[in-house]
Formats: sequence, C-alpha cells, structure tokens
Amino acid sequence: MLGKLLSSKKGLATVAITASLLSFAALPLPQASAHFGTGIGITFPAGGSSGGSTYSRPESYAAVTHDSIIEELTVTEKSGRLLLEYKVTNNGDTPYTVDHRDGQVYDMAILDKNGTALWHWSDGMAFTQALTSSSVEAHKSAIYSTEIKRADYKKFKDDAVLVTAWLVDTPLKVSTRVPRAVATGSNSGAIFGTIVIGNGPWYDD
Repeated sequence: MLGKLLSSKKGLATVAITASLLSFAALPLPQASAHFGTGIGITFPAGGSSGGSTYSRPESYAAVTHDSIIEELTVTEKSGRLLLEYKVTNNGDTPYTVDHRDGQVYDMAILDKNGTALWHWSDGMAFTQALTSSSVEAHKSAIYSTEIKRADYKKFKDDAVLVTAWLVDTPLKVSTRVPRAVATGSNSGAIFGTIVIGNGPWYDD
C-alpha cells in the first residue's frame, strides 16, 4: 500500500501516513523547500543528536513500501562527497520483475527548489536500445549506489534541495532532502529527510 511509510532506517515498524503525521506533529520540523507534482510530503527526523557539536557526516533517509516491495534511499555527505544508496527489497514470495524500454534499470537525480535536475546519475551513459527486464528475487535486495566526487558536487551543492531515485519504467519515486551539516542546539539536533509520493512531474525530463 502506497500509504505505508518506514518511519526509521533502524528497525522501527512501518506505519501509516496518519500515524506518521501524529507522531511528528509536536516536533519543530523545518518546512520543506520544494514540492513537485501532486503528492504527499512528510518530513521526519532521520538522525543526529542534541549535543553542541557540528555534524561531520550528515545523512538523510527515506523509504516507502508498495505491495511487498520496499524502496529506500540513503544520502550521506562525507568530506565534501555525496554518497547515494538506493535499495529495492522484495519481501514477497515471487520475483519482482520490471520490463524496461531499453537497458537502463534505475536512475537518480538531484533537484533544485524549482524541480530542475542539477545532476542525473545516467548523464553521459549509453544503454542498449533493446527491450530488457530486471528482477529482484523473492526475499532479496538490489542495491544501486554511486558517489559524487567533491569537485563535482561543489559545482551545484548550494542549489541542491532533493535527491530522487527510482526504477525506470515504474511510477513510484522515493525522495529525500539533501543532507546538510548544521550546528546543534538544545532539542534541535536532527538531520531531516522527506518522503514524497505522487504522480509527478518529479524532474525536468
């Protein structure tokens, strides 16, 4: 069910949208700075502490379930580099198969506040134009990861707002806010991620 969300990366139970909203209603969450297409955006704490130091490895995370499939997106900034991991898990008893128009299986994008893509994982890549398919076996996961080097990330870092990942030729995309290192204060130490569910448009394809 698309209404179900994972509220945490580390073993917390999957909860419904209504429960998520009630759980975080009392938190002083920042307003999302971008909403694309029609859908639901929920901001939630994804990590951090309330100490007085500055984060050295900010991280944001989002996940969504549909049927027996869990899609997770983790984005970490480390020493000026941006690390992206997109994980698709099949908790069903049969393979999860997607038919593709060409050889591309997945993609990732970084968007600015207007929904314009500043970076695509697939930029400059060539894929076979033949029809293909990809599968995630029952009770298995497929992990797609990439690293944006410091020099490349620096070029658009100040304008980056959301990171989005998706399996090509499927309607669902999972998005999280670009992580930022922030100085902590009392009761303010959290890195925030955003789950966005909807029918797009999600980027300037």
